[in-house]
Amino acid sequence: MAWRIDKQADGRFAIYSNRIDDYIVIDADEAEIERIYAEKGVKVYLASARAQMTTRVTPVAAAGEEKIAASRRRGSTPKEGKVPIGVTGFTMSDDES
Repeated sequence: MAWRIDKQADGRFAIYSNRIDDYIVIDADEAEIERIYAEKGVKVYLASARAQMTTRVTPVAAAGEEKIAASRRRGSTPKEGKVPIGVTGFTMSDDES
């Protein structure tokens, strides 16, 4: 599972999931991105998230903006489902924090 933070055309941020090839979070500000990362228990990645939103900003491609628009029309972003956590044997689902 790999997440990437991209900057949308409107200046907000979106989190892209390589696992499902879609944006799982759209229209977020910096505080929302930090809350999501902290909630998922990956506090060690907060510095990386901050860097991706400032010094290593990646713009959302046109195809990505289409996916974001589709999520807006649906009223929600797609979910990743159960995701294995490394080699621990444990999994985390979208419903867990």
